[in-house]
Amino acid sequence: MQELITIDIGSLLSNQDPAHFIPRADFDQFAAKYGQAFEKFQAPLKDGQSPITLSLSEAGALPQIKELAQALSEKYDNILLLGIGGSALGAKAVLQFLHGPFYNLEKRAHPRLFILDNLDPVLVTKALEVVDIAKTAIIYTSKSGSTPETAAQFIFFYNKYKAAGGRMEDIVIICDPGDNGINHIAQQLGCHLLHIPKDLPGRYSVLSSVGFLPAEITGIDSTRLLAGAVEVHQSILDTPMPQNALFALGNCLYELAMKGKSIHALFNYSSLLFEFGLWFVQLWAESLGKKMNLDGQEVYAGTTPLTSLGATDQHSILQLFKEGPADKVLGFVRINSLPVDVTLPEAFPAEKEYAYFTGHTMSEQLSIEQLATEMTLVGAGRPCYRITLKEVSPEALGALLYFYEALVVYTAGLWHINPFDQPGVEEGKNITYALMGRKDYSQKRSDYEKAVAQYNGVRLILS
Repeated sequence: MQELITIDIGSLLSNQDPAHFIPRADFDQFAAKYGQAFEKFQAPLKDGQSPITLSLSEAGALPQIKELAQALSEKYDNILLLGIGGSALGAKAVLQFLHGPFYNLEKRAHPRLFILDNLDPVLVTKALEVVDIAKTAIIYTSKSGSTPETAAQFIFFYNKYKAAGGRMEDIVIICDPGDNGINHIAQQLGCHLLHIPKDLPGRYSVLSSVGFLPAEITGIDSTRLLAGAVEVHQSILDTPMPQNALFALGNCLYELAMKGKSIHALFNYSSLLFEFGLWFVQLWAESLGKKMNLDGQEVYAGTTPLTSLGATDQHSILQLFKEGPADKVLGFVRINSLPVDVTLPEAFPAEKEYAYFTGHTMSEQLSIEQLATEMTLVGAGRPCYRITLKEVSPEALGALLYFYEALVVYTAGLWHINPFDQPGVEEGKNITYALMGRKDYSQKRSDYEKAVAQYNGVRLILS
């Protein structure tokens, strides 16, 4: 794993400030204290019974995905990917990390890829202004097949596509297997249908057809993404506990949460990692934010994830991180070797504020600023850890994605909660279904309408 990513937890430990860090003596007892929990976590990984290991079995689906991606790339100038949450965030993270922030503006041999991840009439209308819908392939991704936001998008674009003479057989639907509406629609249209492994939750699905198809369409070899994940998977199983990065970091984050560090902020030092930060927020929040534990007890588990971009957010939220409430653990993610660099030429040599840049590179400055930020935070009593990616490659990204998925699952075991459900978002969906007139929720509509009236009755609108 160290050939792809390294994890440094040294700045989570301190004997001088035990209230805000992990004392070294406590860290040395982790194997005795948490060894059984880690073995319990490892067992389904070894047996391929953990939901996240379903991604590793997706290798068998790659030939079909590659063939479909090539066919779409040869036919279409544009791809519209309709999805929300886990159906979009992972693909956006992969695209940005491996192609940069301006992929759709560059001249490339592959189609432009537009990922529409919100129910917003401005978003969908503007999309139609920048693509020729007749020369555009549609990928509709919905784990359940009934996600209301994405379903509404699909209805809109399906009708536009049909009116423009689009080829129904070239639509791609990615969803759960099962007897549901979206599978019926796929059969009716005779279009392409890819199934997400049934027990793989959407927020963990980037290492499946959900992330692999858009990656392949844009020229990214998803085999290499999966290879990085496999390397981390094996390292988690093979590395002894005292040296095991996931074991150590998971325990530290849990112990710090018990000390009141209720916010987990990730500071990503490259614009290539901006979308990865958003993916992390969903993964962490939806997996660990749970009211009930596995014994049915109220625990209100989890820590609140934040994502920041370095060096940009040194000029905004860093002030709060350093001098605000001491309720945070900060993770830094940096890239050791960027694919390009810029050396600064001499300019304004008589001005001390400018002369010192001569001969230095932007990546050097970014690295120094990350180090300086980390050091000042640790000096202010803020525990920090650092993850370093060796390079910008599919393997490194696959390793990073799988590492955080596994970290979430292990940490959930320490909280004794289910990291694979999301009961907190279901009520809002049910209200939406009922108020929008979905037939199988009609019996609840009157109750929800009364609840809405009661809720609106306590509003206090000021001018």
